[in-house]
Amino acid sequence: MKNSYKYTFIIFCAIADMIAMVLGTILFFEIANAEGIVWNTLYLNKMIVITLVSWLFAVIHFKLYAVDALFSLEGFYSKSWRALVTQLLLWYCCVFVLQDNLVFFLGSNANLIQMSFLMGYFLFSRILFTLLLEKIKKLVVNTNTVAIWGFNKTSIELASQLETNSYFTDFRGILNENASTNYATNEDFALALADGIYNASEQHINELYIVANPDFITDLNYFFGLGDKYCMCLRFIPDFSMISKNQFSSSHLNNFHVIKPRFEPLQNSYNRLIKRVFDVIFSSLVIIFVLSWLYPIVAIIIKKQSKGPVLFKQLRSGLNNEPFWCYKFRSMYVNMGDESQQAQKGDARITPIGKFLRCSSLDEMPQFFNVLIGNMSIVGPRPHMIKHTLDYNAQIDNFMVRHFVKPGITGLAQVSGLRGETKRISDMIRRVNKDIEYVQRWSLFTDIKICFMTVIVTLKGDVNAF
Repeated sequence: MKNSYKYTFIIFCAIADMIAMVLGTILFFEIANAEGIVWNTLYLNKMIVITLVSWLFAVIHFKLYAVDALFSLEGFYSKSWRALVTQLLLWYCCVFVLQDNLVFFLGSNANLIQMSFLMGYFLFSRILFTLLLEKIKKLVVNTNTVAIWGFNKTSIELASQLETNSYFTDFRGILNENASTNYATNEDFALALADGIYNASEQHINELYIVANPDFITDLNYFFGLGDKYCMCLRFIPDFSMISKNQFSSSHLNNFHVIKPRFEPLQNSYNRLIKRVFDVIFSSLVIIFVLSWLYPIVAIIIKKQSKGPVLFKQLRSGLNNEPFWCYKFRSMYVNMGDESQQAQKGDARITPIGKFLRCSSLDEMPQFFNVLIGNMSIVGPRPHMIKHTLDYNAQIDNFMVRHFVKPGITGLAQVSGLRGETKRISDMIRRVNKDIEYVQRWSLFTDIKICFMTVIVTLKGDVNAF
């Protein structure tokens, strides 16, 4: 019965939100048509489909209707607004690309009314959902009682999670939090655990999480049989809090429990495929529609101002620290000092056109060929010269983590104001920390967001670009 309430509520929320998104789209076009705006009929016939697809993308990305998110009200509110903003951005991008007249954005009331309607709906619906959730919680009889046995750092964190998501369970807490957890032998631990399982059955616990040092657990079958005897579901969770890093990630390989130093989404082959498809499509579009005419113009100016090749290529550290040739428009005079020296403000080696190319980041444009070849990505840690990689690796812990993914034309560090010359080790440490944050938090949405932020930073002008 508890699951029927839960999933009925989730389905109700999803349907209500979808109807609201469709009504917002219909309202938009009704007002726009009343103002005499002419639309591309191809787009007009597919407006509802585009609305639903963009909303579905936002919902899936933010996991809006996941049980743990939906019944954690603070997270549900936050994810709701993020999903709405994402859907509107995607929807308006389609409008910009496909509709016939962009002038309507300057004078039409359709945008304001649509956004006001959707924001009003989300505000009202979330208040209503909160009230409904409180009613549902009163109707539900928590027949599923859950508890934890084992008092340690891991069990405290687990208790916090279970308390947060205990809408349809009766969480009884940590049963032995006041008992001694120092066991001299495995036999002492086994006797204490057997006694704990018996006491849990006396308290009518249906599901017991046992959090313990794996060294003490010698015979799981015996304890599982004991749980079955008392009609109790046992869940064993190894306590690795004393031997692992704070930010470790765990997974399973068949029957083996695997612990990794961090969560790395791009170690998943499916995620790598998504990123590669995005890179190929993005780089191909830039090469066809931008570099096809920009390259000859820049090449002529570079040749006219100084002798030497149009492109500057340099060996840099790539994925898994493998070197590759990185391409750029040449922005310096040939044979003007040490190539491994970082560019500085007012650098005499920079040509007149080179100064413009570097300030506008146009010197990086040939790296879209690197992306298409496959030794770079659109978004990722910026590639360093081989010498700099060796130097910084000797001085900065975790420096090589940034090489677990392909280097990028732009990255999280660059849009966070950490671009340019690194005069101090602390400057590079901050950049490396941002690169590692990107490695741990990658998603396709993150890449798209960084691309948009790169355009904004470039248009505003980056003081560190020289």
